[in-house]
Amino acid sequence: MKKLLYILIVCITVFKTFGQAKIEIGEKHSFFSSVLDENRNYWIYLPPNYNDTIYAPEKYPVVYFLDGERHFHSLTGIQDFLSIGPYASLPHMIYVGVLTSENRSRDLTPTEVSKPQTEKGFVFSNTGGNEKFLEFVASELIPEINKKYRTNGYKTLIGHSFGGLAVFNTLLTKPQLFNAYIAIDPSVWWDNEYILNKIRTELDDLNLKGKRLYIAQANNTAILDDDIQIQKAIISVKKELEKHPNSLLKWTYRFFDDDDHGTVSLPSEYYGLRYIFEGYQLDVKKIAIQPELLVESFNEFNNEIGYEFLPNESVIDDIAKYCIRTQKTRQAVQLFKINQKYYSNSINAYMSLGDYYTGILDFDSAKKEYNKALKLKPTSKLVLEKLKMLN
Repeated sequence: MKKLLYILIVCITVFKTFGQAKIEIGEKHSFFSSVLDENRNYWIYLPPNYNDTIYAPEKYPVVYFLDGERHFHSLTGIQDFLSIGPYASLPHMIYVGVLTSENRSRDLTPTEVSKPQTEKGFVFSNTGGNEKFLEFVASELIPEINKKYRTNGYKTLIGHSFGGLAVFNTLLTKPQLFNAYIAIDPSVWWDNEYILNKIRTELDDLNLKGKRLYIAQANNTAILDDDIQIQKAIISVKKELEKHPNSLLKWTYRFFDDDDHGTVSLPSEYYGLRYIFEGYQLDVKKIAIQPELLVESFNEFNNEIGYEFLPNESVIDDIAKYCIRTQKTRQAVQLFKINQKYYSNSINAYMSLGDYYTGILDFDSAKKEYNKALKLKPTSKLVLEKLKMLN
């Protein structure tokens, strides 16, 4: 009886400990902007493997999104869901939510307008500061993120409503600032369709090769009643983009019939990110039979996206270990060696192959791999112990 009571007390203590544990998905940061002459806030999310000690330190793409406090949970949730395991359709990425609530109309609109906007007579004060806001992003925020975190240079910008307007303005005025753009129900009706006119007159002068744009439009009929100007403005932009194939911009448009302006951001974020990184997902079953398809798949993806991405080291490791379990030993060795090619500075890349050779009692080959790992980190206790066991 006393033994049972003791076990119950231990279990209750353990469950209470788990119940009190915190779930943290990000951090809040603030710094002073000399460009804007004010403090600016951003929220940051780091991928779960950012502080991993098994694999080589990874550099990450960065997703910057406007109205950070509004979209932080949805975007980081989508990221977690789509970047897990060997079938991941997104790479691990850093997310930076830029808070814009205090001066939203100033920061996100490209022109200063004081008269009523659209047939509904919307009036906004303090507008037209997007150019200066983008200067802050380019000269202060992005360097801040690059300095603090391991980034690989590939950047995506996401915005909804006024944020979508800012996304379009960034693409047309500073196209090299980001690699990919997601504009969700963008307010391109602004200032007599200012964005439409810029596309019409300036798009052909831009070289947008390698850039990707995803445009999402909500079904706002119910909430806008007879104000069709807002709805038609996005359609006009879509039709105008179709007239300019020479810009080399890769883009797509999607209408969400079941979502209005307030709900469209969630599905748009999901499908927008899937579109930007289309081709990233691996066909694991085929790769387990023909490992060379992994290299071919990423070469094709990199050519399409216009940037160099590497397959995740842990994913290659997992596929190789799956091959061992399913008696595809030749393919396993090939995958381990592919990992060594991509991650020549990773101890794990050599340890994994060494462990495989140890498992099949090929101790000479195992020693060679462990010694390669030891060269990278001569003080590694784990490597030294494995070599000691084989001597």
